[in-house]
Parts: sequence; C-alpha cells; structure tokens
Amino acid sequence: MNAIGPSALDRLKALAAEPFVDKRIRAIWLQIYDRLGRAIGSGVLTEGSRLPGEDDLAALFGVTRITLRRALARHQREGRLLARKGVGVFVRSISVRYVVHPDEAFSSPINEDGFSSETLSLVRRPADALSARIFGLDPGEEIVELRTLSAVSTAPFYLAVKEFPVSVFPDFEAAYRETGTILGAYAAGGVETYSRIETRIFADAASTAEAALLQLEPAAPLIRSRSLNTDPAGRIIEFNRGCWPMFSVELVFGNSAAPSSVDLDTLGRLLHTSAKRPA
Repeated sequence: MNAIGPSALDRLKALAAEPFVDKRIRAIWLQIYDRLGRAIGSGVLTEGSRLPGEDDLAALFGVTRITLRRALARHQREGRLLARKGVGVFVRSISVRYVVHPDEAFSSPINEDGFSSETLSLVRRPADALSARIFGLDPGEEIVELRTLSAVSTAPFYLAVKEFPVSVFPDFEAAYRETGTILGAYAAGGVETYSRIETRIFADAASTAEAALLQLEPAAPLIRSRSLNTDPAGRIIEFNRGCWPMFSVELVFGNSAAPSSVDLDTLGRLLHTSAKRPA
C-alpha cells in the first residue's frame, strides 16, 4: 500500500468503505469504477501516482481481483489510467497543457519537462482529394507527410500527421532532418513566419493503431484537432491532424499579451481544479 502517501491512502480507504448499493441497481465493478474516478478527479490519486497493487486494492474494496480488474480496465480503456508492464498502474498525467495562439507551434506544451518528440515516418506521396483541395494542387502533385509522436516522461500524449506541399517545400525532408524542426524546414523553403488560420477540436474514438501508439485501449476517447497554417501571403502551407488521449491534455486558449503580474500557470491549475467541481 506504500504506492501512495498515508493521507491519500486514508481518503481512498474512506471511499472504499462506503456501502455498495444493490448490484441490481449498478454492478459492483461499476461502483468501484465510479469511486476510483472520484479519487482521480478529486486529487486523492494524483497525476503520475502509482496505484496500490491489485491484491491490496481488491482487499480494500472487499472484492475479487476479477471484479477489481474490470473497474481498472475501464479506466485504462478511457485513458485515465496507464499500465506499465512490470511496474504497475499509474494515474495518467493530465498536466500536458497547451496555450493555443495563431502564430506558435501547436506541438510543444507549456510544461516541457520530460518532453520528447519522435519522428515515426517522413514520406512523399501523391496528394489525396482532400489534401489537393486544401493546398490547391493538381491531381498527382506530391505532398510530404510527417508523422510524429510526442511524450512526457515516456508517457505518449500526442500523435500527429502533418502534410506540406512539395511545390512550396521541395527540400523539406533534408531541411527537417538537418534542423530537427518544422520551423527549420519552413525557413529553408523561404517561409520565416506563419499563422494558424483555423483549428477545429472535436471528440472521437481511437483506432487500433492510434491506441497502440498512445498506450490506450481501442475505442478510447480522444480529442482530435484539424488545423491549417498559412504563410504571410495567405498560402496554406501545412495541414495538421492531431489526437490526444482525452484525459491527458488541457487546451488553453490564451493571450500572449497577458499582464506579467498574472501567474497564468498557477491560475490555470486553479481553474482546472474548479472545472472538476459540480456546478
């Protein structure tokens, strides 16, 4: 039981000790699922913390390991918990936060401690109908497709597929490999500044391939984004499709000109906590 502190353990014991309602009203494993959700949402189980072992948790709730596993599995499927083989089950970090501005990269979070980004693939291919329409290309013209996976402290949280017209960036691959950044590839193509003209955010379910990369269960809830970047002349130069585990990210639509007297990070954490309280 030493996976969490004594105070948190006492609060978790109190949650576990609450009487179960009749299982005909709600299955016992779902009631455990509810209580674990409350423990995560209220901060009893904090971001990144390791849960007690299955045997300990099962004893705490007075149920079998099979019943407990159903509750844990649902939280893992939905993305709140992350199982690390041979280590344990952890509360997935939800402290990955972005401030969304029209002229800043959408791939780097505010808190970059432990942040890393891996290039999964970098290929050229003919533009499909959607990409051709977005970039104003003729049939058969090529685009560069870049797939990346970002993580914080080894926990993956952002999968992106980004497309760029070869007609604008004929040397994109070489410039990207040399500089390691999209902005470096932009500059090599003569684009020194850019603007994001649109970002669309919506919910969806993870495909099998996405779930494997993000360490989720298939059909786990995701936040998806679709965004378009333009150069100073208004030409679309990037089409970005990204996705995050729903419980791993916070999108902050802020203003970079906020007064310096405002501690936005502390204030944001307070706002995030208050959002969990019922209205």
